[in-house]
Amino acid sequence: MNIKELKPMYFGESLLYFGIPSVVLYINIYYGVPYLDSMGIPLIISFPLALYGLLGLLFFASLIAYRIEGNPFTMHAIVKRFRLQRMNRKMWMISIGTFLLIVGLEEMLKFTSKTLSVIPFFAPPEILPEFIDPNKTLVLPFTEFMGTPLEGNWWILLVWFVCLTCNILGEEFWWRGYILPRQELAFGKWTWIIHGFLWLFFFHAFLKWNYIVLIPTCFLISFMAQRYKSTWMAAVIHGIGNGLFFAFIIPGIF
Repeated sequence: MNIKELKPMYFGESLLYFGIPSVVLYINIYYGVPYLDSMGIPLIISFPLALYGLLGLLFFASLIAYRIEGNPFTMHAIVKRFRLQRMNRKMWMISIGTFLLIVGLEEMLKFTSKTLSVIPFFAPPEILPEFIDPNKTLVLPFTEFMGTPLEGNWWILLVWFVCLTCNILGEEFWWRGYILPRQELAFGKWTWIIHGFLWLFFFHAFLKWNYIVLIPTCFLISFMAQRYKSTWMAAVIHGIGNGLFFAFIIPGIF
């Protein structure tokens, strides 16, 4: 049984598919986390639930949407529909090169986060972890993570592994695996611009002080995913940076 023919996802539907998770995430971060904090729930529980819990749900939402399309639940069909074909050496090299380019560009733009953060509309909530808030000093390697001391707390590695898994599976299956191929049928070669715009300004509204610094990430990942028809490339580029947090966490634990 083959996968069903895809239906184009035009701008109105794109707004819906990007908008709903974005609104839920914004409410989670700006209202849910402070509320849980007032109830005495530590940040290392409340923040992962608010952010990475939602991203984990996006992964399951992508599989549900896939089935609603009428596709068979087989590995071959899932790989084809979500563009999970194996990467060749060239694609690996391009992915790593793109990641390094993004790091360089974001390093040049990172001053804008602090600049925007002093404007009330863009100001981050005080409850946010130090690795997200531009107004908090980040000391490497970490001695604490999301408000919890690292020394001896090896279980934090498991927490971050689950967070990273939810992040990559959720975002890449939903944005690049499910949505992007349908958008391409509506917008053609310009899809990566529309996709990147929606990913930046809608989904990353919870990090709105980072709107400028995230431009390279959002548009380059979108471009590469469309150019090479590969969700894996987007996952590699997206995942390397988040995976590097292990290098900052592990020394503080051991």
